[in-house]
Amino acid sequence: MKKAKWIMFCLTFFLILGGFASAQEKEKTKDVYEKARIAYEEAKKAIYEKNWQKAISDLEKIEKAYANSSYYGESLYWLGYSMDRLAASLDSMELQLEKRKQAIEPLNMLLGKMPENSWARDAKILQIQIAGSLAKSGLSEYQKYINGAAYGGVEGGLFGGIEGGVEGGLLGGIRGGLGAEQKKPSDPDLELKLVALDALLQMDKEKAFPILEKMVKDEKRPELREKALMVLGQSRDAKVLPLLTELAISDPSPRIQEMAVMWLGQRHDDASLDALLKIYEKAVDNKLKARLFFGFAQSNHPKAQAKLIEIAKNEKDPELQKKAIFWLGQKRDEGSVTSLIEIYNTMSDARLKESLIMSFAQNNSEKGRAKLMEIAKNDKDPKARERAIFWIGQRGGDDVLDLLLDVYNKTDDAKVKRQVIFSVSQNHGPKAVQAMIAMARKEKDFELKKQLIFWLGQSKSEEAMKFLKEILDK
Repeated sequence: MKKAKWIMFCLTFFLILGGFASAQEKEKTKDVYEKARIAYEEAKKAIYEKNWQKAISDLEKIEKAYANSSYYGESLYWLGYSMDRLAASLDSMELQLEKRKQAIEPLNMLLGKMPENSWARDAKILQIQIAGSLAKSGLSEYQKYINGAAYGGVEGGLFGGIEGGVEGGLLGGIRGGLGAEQKKPSDPDLELKLVALDALLQMDKEKAFPILEKMVKDEKRPELREKALMVLGQSRDAKVLPLLTELAISDPSPRIQEMAVMWLGQRHDDASLDALLKIYEKAVDNKLKARLFFGFAQSNHPKAQAKLIEIAKNEKDPELQKKAIFWLGQKRDEGSVTSLIEIYNTMSDARLKESLIMSFAQNNSEKGRAKLMEIAKNDKDPKARERAIFWIGQRGGDDVLDLLLDVYNKTDDAKVKRQVIFSVSQNHGPKAVQAMIAMARKEKDFELKKQLIFWLGQSKSEEAMKFLKEILDK
């Protein structure tokens, strides 16, 4: 009996002791977590303030003292990021390279120790970008990071497929190469490969270009084709030009065609302009043709200008004519506005005349403004006069107000007068209020008089209030 009591006592003692130890351990863990949290928050604050040196100091504290905390993985990413940002701020190229070499290390630790961490993919992308900078500076040993990501790191992977290796080429590399389970790759994995291919294209286009070209041409998934085209489109290499031209002319996807045209337009060279002109001649889709106008408008080459003018004058599709007129109006030079005036003077289509009037307003040249005023005063088409008055009214200013009043006093067309009243009311100034009061005193048309009184009531002017009270007192 005594022995049983003794055993019970010992068990109780050790349970209490164990509970005490467990509580101590929990308290210790809580304390470590709190210290790690404080260091992490201080580091993030320093990153936000771009105080890279302090951020590095706080993050290194977590890396050394709190490796078991939940902040460890994320802190390694931000440590690499902060070192890279600090490197970019240094004046000495030698110091920049040294700091970037250091920045690779915490990213290696994260990817080596915690490959499943939620920050691993971001770390891999940052690692590739830093390695790209180092490799371009002559440190070829860092190209291994780029090659490993671009080629899948497996025999017969991404590049092997192009050379006749694994069936499926790019997909073989993305899925892990030989013997890998054939699962649909996730978008983050594809993005990672494209980041690597982009870096590789800058350093070794002979290897990277055929991979991306095959991806754009043969890949079935549109999102992957578009991402590959985005990488290629930003390259200035001469090899890219014929590929973009081919895609713009004959690719079965309208989206890819449009993207190819967009990237051609961004190149701003004679060869790319010639390609755009060639594509326009072969294009049958109006959406694609309209997309080409932007490329023509971005070019200062006389051939681009001439093409837009030709389309604005002679294109049989009024919607395309309208878009060409819009882009000519955006160019804001004497040649463009002269051509627009010539087109207006021979134009009979009311909708296109409206587009031309808007282009004169947006062109904002002396010739454009003069043409607007001429239309407002003398055009035989009342609708055209209304639109010109509207755009003149958007400019504001006393000179505009004088013009509007001159038009009002010389016309009997009620619609034109209504447009003038609206434009004057938007002028927002004492002179506009005085003008509307004068117009209201003289106007015989009851509906127009009502409109003038309405806008005077909206003006909140004391002078307008006096005039309205004068009407009420009659």
